[in-house]
Amino acid sequence: MNTKDLVKFTLSAFILSIGISGCSSLLGNDEETKADQNMDVEVELPTDSFVKVLPDFQALDPLYDLGFEGDFDKGMTAYNEKRYSLALTEWYPLAKERDARAEYYIGIMYLNGLGMPVNYKQGTIWIQRSASQGYAEAQFEFGNLYVAGQKIEQNYDQAIRWLLSAARQGHAGAQFNYGLLYQQGKVPLSSNLMEVYKQSRSQTFNDQQAFKWYTSAATQGHGAAQNNLAWMYLYGRGVAQSDQLALKWYTEAANQGVIDAQYNLALLYEQGKGTTLNLQEALFWHSKAADQGYFPSQQRLPILQQQIESFDTSLVLFGTTLAQATRDALRNKLKSNNGNMLREQDNYWFDIYESSRLLNRTDRLFVGYSLQTDHVASLEYRFPSQNDPNFVLTVIDMVKEKYGPPIETEGSLDFGKVKYSWIVKDTEVFVTRYWPDTTVYLSYHVGSNYQQMVSEMPENAEELIYNMVFETY
Repeated sequence: MNTKDLVKFTLSAFILSIGISGCSSLLGNDEETKADQNMDVEVELPTDSFVKVLPDFQALDPLYDLGFEGDFDKGMTAYNEKRYSLALTEWYPLAKERDARAEYYIGIMYLNGLGMPVNYKQGTIWIQRSASQGYAEAQFEFGNLYVAGQKIEQNYDQAIRWLLSAARQGHAGAQFNYGLLYQQGKVPLSSNLMEVYKQSRSQTFNDQQAFKWYTSAATQGHGAAQNNLAWMYLYGRGVAQSDQLALKWYTEAANQGVIDAQYNLALLYEQGKGTTLNLQEALFWHSKAADQGYFPSQQRLPILQQQIESFDTSLVLFGTTLAQATRDALRNKLKSNNGNMLREQDNYWFDIYESSRLLNRTDRLFVGYSLQTDHVASLEYRFPSQNDPNFVLTVIDMVKEKYGPPIETEGSLDFGKVKYSWIVKDTEVFVTRYWPDTTVYLSYHVGSNYQQMVSEMPENAEELIYNMVFETY
């Protein structure tokens, strides 16, 4: 599984599996009335805002006492205490006088069977009345009902109308859902200026709009929006790519308990993307997600713990200990770090990648594996010929800065073949300049894995062992 597959962005939250979204905190067992949960009626509502659909006042009029004005705050207190009949008694007089808040909550009570039997028709009518008065929470709920299409006919035009109205009032949930619809390409043509879509109807345009609305919601602390915004920064969708800003927003979402963000943040720490490589921090966030039942983190934990245990004895590249990395694992790491695959063969020792985005000024990376163990045995970067015999010094200095002075040097820097050697934990590292083309190679031979790979090769494969000079060179 590659990191793009692993990196989970919250595209299903709120929209695809939405029921009565935005109201999960309102659900609960009614301590006064057992709701009838067997109703399955699809409600048809007029979409013309000038058509007035009145609720069934007669059903609630017995609660209405002439002269009793009702108190919204007392109703909310009763509601939070699950004393739904008392809440309804306080809110109904207000709703008759077109109090948008009271209308909204009565609609929610009908939809969820709180203190009364479930009645989707009455619930949607009450919510529509509230939404038509500009109450953002009702607009958000009404838009979600149209998106879900479960109890009223699905209608994306109407969904966009109501979600956008709430989003423009600063409702973070509506901003997130509106951005999500854009990212999924579900904002219908009729919901946008025709001229804009004639010029800009594309996934790029949709991503830019999604980014705009995710940002609005994320800055208000909306966890799912923060997670999706981080994903957009990580992959440069709708915005310039930035590992650092991806890390920032994944951290914000992870601290709010968003499981996907905790997992994604752990991956960034594993890979050292947007931050220094930190396996302990990765372990912390994987553990957080795993404790909440997140299966990919549960799978990742034992591998990560093994890496941490071997960290002191094995060379780490791409956020993994090379000696323990399998072919599939390193392939995923390379792709997630923007390595461009040129050849991958499971029944051959070497994979080949275009490597300019893995290591600056290189054009190829050759990765060798033992066919018997399927573990990484070698890596070799190629720095194309610069027609400059002194270019090798640049590569040598880069390696010296990371691993210290070489343990052995061969050849003259002025002329001929040059080879500098290091031993880094369990891995031999070489910088080699060939002559006369002055091409430079940076090679890693990974402990016993390298010896195993060499032993599997035919005796005439010397150039594969030492230089990997084959068809792509």
